[in-house]
Amino acid sequence: MNPPLFHPGQAVVCTNDDFTVLRAQNPAIQTPKRGPIYTVRSLYDTPRGYGLTLAEISNAGVAPGFPEANFHESRFAAVPDVEEVSLAELMEESVLA
Repeated sequence: MNPPLFHPGQAVVCTNDDFTVLRAQNPAIQTPKRGPIYTVRSLYDTPRGYGLTLAEISNAGVAPGFPEANFHESRFAAVPDVEEVSLAELMEESVLA
């Protein structure tokens, strides 16, 4: 099996938020939406690849006796790292340009 695409602590965004089947199975499950940035909390090795749980969503008590609902990694994309830039440096560069 391929290694996971993501790691705990990594920032991701949801690219496919159609969880119709999952919500039909249990309407109480919270699912990610497109747009917000989420943080990978943990990974589950499943027969179909890796599933993610997210720090911002907890489904731990939704189905007692079963593992927490997780979301297939193919539904997510990594948030690229952004360099911290000083506002003063940007202002100086724009004045000198």
